[in-house]
Amino acid sequence: MIEVFEATRFEIGPLVDLEARLFLEDAGQHDPFADPTWPQREGRKDFEDLIASPEAVVLAARESAEIIGLLAGYATKASPTRQPVEYAVLRTMYVAESARRNGAAAMLTESFLDWARKRGCVEAHVDHYVANVGAAALYERCGFQTRSVSRVIGL
Repeated sequence: MIEVFEATRFEIGPLVDLEARLFLEDAGQHDPFADPTWPQREGRKDFEDLIASPEAVVLAARESAEIIGLLAGYATKASPTRQPVEYAVLRTMYVAESARRNGAAAMLTESFLDWARKRGCVEAHVDHYVANVGAAALYERCGFQTRSVSRVIGL
């Protein structure tokens, strides 16, 4: 059975390991300027800062005694060009390949959305690489809609 919970400093080691795999599988494949060594260098401090921040949440998914997934997100105020509201940003999510297709990603996402609703956020945002069709399908199943598209040209 999968359990989703707010991570503490005791889960940081496995979270860094999972994020390192995310960088290799996702950003490392779809973004030529992503630094796949970043999680190993900076991940521990990043998770410490997120866990300590009242504006952020770090969730972990555990099956038996193993941490199989992570989600990190935060709440932020809208830009000055928008109405003065707070919205949530799902910054990163990853489920170990061996544990995929068992509901962990949807459980992490729903837990994040519950956290955002309880904070009073009016929207939740997520970005993903267009080539990551699995992420696109998951976010659509969870109710996210495409509002804008980002395009890139190499110079």
